[in-house]
Amino acid sequence: MPAAGDVVAFLNGETNDCVRCDLKGAQLQRRALAGADLRGADLSGASLHAAVLSKARLDGARLIGANLDLANLSAASLVAADLQDALLYRANLSGALLNDANLTNARLSEARLMRARLEGATLAGSVMKGTNLAAALLVEADLQLGNFQDANFQGAVLRKATLTNAGFVGSNFTSADLTQAKAFNTDFLAANFTDARLTNADLRNARLDGASLACTNFDNALL
Repeated sequence: MPAAGDVVAFLNGETNDCVRCDLKGAQLQRRALAGADLRGADLSGASLHAAVLSKARLDGARLIGANLDLANLSAASLVAADLQDALLYRANLSGALLNDANLTNARLSEARLMRARLEGATLAGSVMKGTNLAAALLVEADLQLGNFQDANFQGAVLRKATLTNAGFVGSNFTSADLTQAKAFNTDFLAANFTDARLTNADLRNARLDGASLACTNFDNALL
């Protein structure tokens, strides 16, 4: 990775690239940063409210407690980024790369993560009410203790994901793949599992009251 970028030039809008910069608490609301290179930058506590970060490179960036509400992060790369406690209400993360990212306790209600890649990502304790995760890849992701009420997981892949003690009330898992998912003590009240695959999943003590289970595959699942 190149040497740390020029913080002053970045804050003055002279460049959109600031690799490994210390930008803690920076005020970057509505900033046009499409395609920016911010790999390894520290944006903890920064405000990127409604900023445009489509196709930006934020791999390994620290965004702890950052405000990304309404931000456009479509097709952005956030591999191994730290988004703990970040605010991402109604953010657009469609097609984003979030493999191994830390989203512990993040707030992503009504965010768009269609076709996003979250393999190995940590979403423990996150709030994702009404979030759209259609066709997202969540292989081996950690979703335990999260609130995913009315979230859309249609066609999503959650193989070997951990859903323990999380809430998925009213969520849509139509045609989703939850093979070997760990869903012990998980709340699936009124969820839709039509054509979903739960082969070898651990569903012990899970609540499935009112759930739609038409053509659901429970082969070898623990119930």
